[in-house]
Amino acid sequence: MGADEGGSEPASSLADQVSAQRATLVELLEGLPETRLSKSTPRQGWTLRHELSWLAASDEELLQRLDPVPGATSDEARWRRVRGQAMHTAQELRLAALREHLDASGARVSASLETHASRLEERVVRAAVELHLEHASAALASLRGVLAK
Repeated sequence: MGADEGGSEPASSLADQVSAQRATLVELLEGLPETRLSKSTPRQGWTLRHELSWLAASDEELLQRLDPVPGATSDEARWRRVRGQAMHTAQELRLAALREHLDASGARVSASLETHASRLEERVVRAAVELHLEHASAALASLRGVLAK
């Protein structure tokens, strides 16, 4: 993957990464029985449902960082609320609905990365993107681990 003049990956490459990771995740979720969402993951006390819900929360935070609501504060308390609300919503979904939710939110994140490419120059936004990619990788690894058992 090429880098732009600032040494960072261009938005199109990041969008492609998000799309590829999400397509793999959604495809693997197709074969997962509903009951396996409650299987534990390497994170102490977390289940696969927690991991996938955390990814949904990460999607929502990144979407709002890329395209902020005018007048909204950008303090840590707000970001905790954004993540908490998104995670709670995702945790309540059955597997088929959660899979659709993650597919749709992944597509929105990819599109937003392309649309708001100039925001990637901001340190806090770039950090949110990198953290989002880590969360996606962790969720995918947890899903693969559950499927392997």
